[in-house]
Amino acid sequence: MEYRYTNGGVKLVIDDNVVNKLSSFSQLFTGDVESGGLLLGRTQINGLTKVYDITEPLERDKRGRFLFKRKDKGHLELVSQANERCLYFKGNWHSHPQKNPSPSWRDKVSWKRAMRESKPGNSDYIFFLIVGTKEIKAWCGKLNNRKIYEMELQS
Repeated sequence: MEYRYTNGGVKLVIDDNVVNKLSSFSQLFTGDVESGGLLLGRTQINGLTKVYDITEPLERDKRGRFLFKRKDKGHLELVSQANERCLYFKGNWHSHPQKNPSPSWRDKVSWKRAMRESKPGNSDYIFFLIVGTKEIKAWCGKLNNRKIYEMELQS
């Protein structure tokens, strides 16, 4: 089942195969470490962004119970390969060992940096997902004012 999020006029859809992939990284047990990667998708002319794929943790990424740092250059290679399928960078995702995840101060700093440095194709927004143990929450960062807004999951 795909997930649909909104915040005002901003709409994000996560394809069902991506929901399944993301859910597989839930930190259900004490020994599970954080995972993360990039969101790959398209923004339609009406502004709706749909995520069709993700990059998954790679060998050189730094991972701990409460830490994920994307260090492996392979993520960028995977984005280039996705571009050939008309899928483009749309944001970042990572996991938290919380039922209802919320961003840490470190996440917010990272998201602000991503908004300064990223170019998510033909979108005015960059998206951030946190995979919790019970739910996947979404935020959008508006590029022109660098503000971050929580998105609401639609039923």
